[in-house]
Amino acid sequence: MDILKLIAILFMGYFIGNFSPAYFLGWLVGKFDIRERGSGNAGATNVMRLIGWQYGALVFILDMLKGLVSSSLGFWLAGYPGLAAAAIGVILGHDFPALLNFRGGKGIASTAGIFLSLFPLPTLGAILIFVVVVLLTRMVSLGSLVFVLVMAIYTLVSNQPKVLVILAIMVSIFAIAQHGENIQRILRGVENKISFGKKVKRDNRLRL
Repeated sequence: MDILKLIAILFMGYFIGNFSPAYFLGWLVGKFDIRERGSGNAGATNVMRLIGWQYGALVFILDMLKGLVSSSLGFWLAGYPGLAAAAIGVILGHDFPALLNFRGGKGIASTAGIFLSLFPLPTLGAILIFVVVVLLTRMVSLGSLVFVLVMAIYTLVSNQPKVLVILAIMVSIFAIAQHGENIQRILRGVENKISFGKKVKRDNRLRL
């Protein structure tokens, strides 16, 4: 496999990952930089807390599509190695976007999109588990951690190609690392919880 081609595919994924629906919706709807309020993350959960659950759901879907499109293009261009390169690229682009001074989100939705391109039905099942965990605990972070662990375990026990097993473990470990502070708060019993149907009143003031 041409290493230069894989590097190009990785950068393609990174470029796609730089598109941040959370950032754009923050400015368009809330009139503020989403990274300067709430948790400071440019992701679906922060959008849901600050603007509304409808916008949070839209951000989740769009971020998931980033992972789905990137990994699908990578596979089309170079098979499983290309898929892996594109998947790593899009997560890095989402979490550390050069266009937004390397301040992005945590990559769970994009990770879900990657898994969806690989294992549609198992991923939908894991997303359902995610929803149940969030509804029961009101902790999106805990649901996210359960989701990536379920998908990593599924990949390990379902006799998938080695490159997919390695990819699943890598993206899961990275997602868990991105939730380090959340894990500490969960263990201390002080993790932030969401309030369904509630949103913060918007105004034109910026917290800079």
